[in-house]
Amino acid sequence: MNLLSTYDRFSQTNPAEGALASFRQAGYDYALNKGLPTRKDEEWHYTSVKVLNDVNFMPSAFNPVEPSHETIVEIKKYLNPEFTNVVFFNGVLNKTLSQELPAGFTLRELSEYPNHFDDAFDALNGAYLAKPFVLSLAKETSVDKPVNFVFFTSVEGGPALMVHPRIRVEVGARSSVKLLESYYGKTGVSYFVNSVFDLSIADSAKVSYVRVQGESQNAINIGRTRISVEKNASLESLAFATGAGLSRHTLEVSLKGAGSDSQILGVYAVQGSQHVDNTTLIDHQVGECNTNQLYKGILDGESRAVFCGKVLIQKDAQKANSAQLNNNLLLSSKAEADSKPSLEIFADDVKAAHGSTVGQLNREELFYLQSRAIPKSKAIPMLSYGFLSEVIYKISDENIQKWLSRQLDEAFSHLHLNR
Repeated sequence: MNLLSTYDRFSQTNPAEGALASFRQAGYDYALNKGLPTRKDEEWHYTSVKVLNDVNFMPSAFNPVEPSHETIVEIKKYLNPEFTNVVFFNGVLNKTLSQELPAGFTLRELSEYPNHFDDAFDALNGAYLAKPFVLSLAKETSVDKPVNFVFFTSVEGGPALMVHPRIRVEVGARSSVKLLESYYGKTGVSYFVNSVFDLSIADSAKVSYVRVQGESQNAINIGRTRISVEKNASLESLAFATGAGLSRHTLEVSLKGAGSDSQILGVYAVQGSQHVDNTTLIDHQVGECNTNQLYKGILDGESRAVFCGKVLIQKDAQKANSAQLNNNLLLSSKAEADSKPSLEIFADDVKAAHGSTVGQLNREELFYLQSRAIPKSKAIPMLSYGFLSEVIYKISDENIQKWLSRQLDEAFSHLHLNR
């Protein structure tokens, strides 16, 4: 694998000992043996990552420069004063741009590692892991101000970079917190981000988690989020994607405790030749858990969207309740949406439904607005925005709603909605 050609040099310049060294080596061995997925692999049938073999990406550790003044100005555009912003530049925590974490959080180095990898990208992340850490929120702690992990990537001279961030967040029992994971990059710069975000939610805790991918269209973003939800816990999750030339987000939610409730949402708006892939696995391991999943997207130009959503209800998950829906709106005859929702059920007392749609704007709704003296050039953006914003307003925090709406406005400015 071309992406592993710099592994030996990385290991020499960033030496590790003990469990981290073993984990890195296991990641290298797995990725080397497995290789990058191809479209012959069922889970990657609609998304090609062949481009990763055509560019010599260098680990960001080879170019450990501080952001320039110009880049700092650009990074600050993405920092919301309503949030606690924790900034990573080229995958490295930047303490100057970051704010202090709220009371109740503790930060420590990761000392225990998974004993397996989900795929070659998960393993690749492990092979190039530098300074992994765990963020823990104490039990019975409520944090009102959202915590935003901001990842900004830029090449300040030198070859194209690859960045492999990995964060683990543990939320204690009966606590509540709002977490954001957001990715941006310098316009016109080519780079590859391969992230892993692990989130564990203890009994009766309440978590809102939003992942934003708004990167340069020269970027490639492959991300994996794993969430475990324990007894009577509540999860609100939203994946928001408007950037990158090629992106894929894999979301795995494991329901491990009875009485949990999860709302799992997704929004994407792409144009030109962008390709966005949302792959989800909702695993009901125990009974009496609810999941409600809704992903909506708008596609313009020659863009392509993929949604592969699997709901697994295991044999002990009696009285599970699951709904899954993916809706796509095509603004161009050359845009393409591939939607593949699926159910796998091993229990006999459950409620489960799934569905998907791919279509154009509703002509009757468009006619209604035009009959009320609203010109077509305004009616089309109004209907399109309403189509997506419905999902955003399901997020409970008003500041996050406003923040996402502003980013959706920016994405809409690039779509040909008024033709």
